[in-house]
Amino acid sequence: MNQQQVINKLKHLPDDRIGDGVYIAYQWSDGKLVRLYLGTKQCGPMLQFDLYENDMYGKGVDVTVAETTTSVTYGTHYDGKEHRYFLAGAWTNIYSRGNFGKNYACGGNWSGHTKNLIDPLWQRKDVSKELLALGEDVITLPDGIKGNVQQTEMDCSGGWSIFFESARQALEERLTVDKIEASSLPRQTKQHLLKNETENVIDALKDVIEAYKL
Repeated sequence: MNQQQVINKLKHLPDDRIGDGVYIAYQWSDGKLVRLYLGTKQCGPMLQFDLYENDMYGKGVDVTVAETTTSVTYGTHYDGKEHRYFLAGAWTNIYSRGNFGKNYACGGNWSGHTKNLIDPLWQRKDVSKELLALGEDVITLPDGIKGNVQQTEMDCSGGWSIFFESARQALEERLTVDKIEASSLPRQTKQHLLKNETENVIDALKDVIEAYKL
């Protein structure tokens, strides 16, 4: 069963409990399902699923284009290495601050599963190159030789959320307790998760993932 078939099955369920303390919620745009969330009564929102044919604005993506080109970035998701289309949908972890109230699946505020969250020592690295401009031509100079133009390349990927092909993969890559403590998550989030995200909570979420083959 592929992800689209799973979502077609799940979207008919009410926004309510679908497992032992596990809840589901849906986001719709123009009558079309674009995103769903899984959360628990103890921890709140924990997993987010984006359908491949919808980008962050809820607009459609041409699947033919998505399959035949790598130059189109509109509607893609970051997999930890590059932006690409997840044609069967994309899953990512989310980390609640604990202010979800009774909206266990998608209430309150949360942090995404991003590159700089996984590696708290990561910092944006600016790489400068010395260039020599000669009319319309530009020559990159060797290290140590100063030119009349300087180019700075910036890695701005730190804020991109990392997505996975399945809920199982996403949960396997979720921050463990020791990584939560060392991460760049907000203090409120750390306190909430360290207190409430127990093995029982993770096991309950795993049971739902296995039951629906997510």
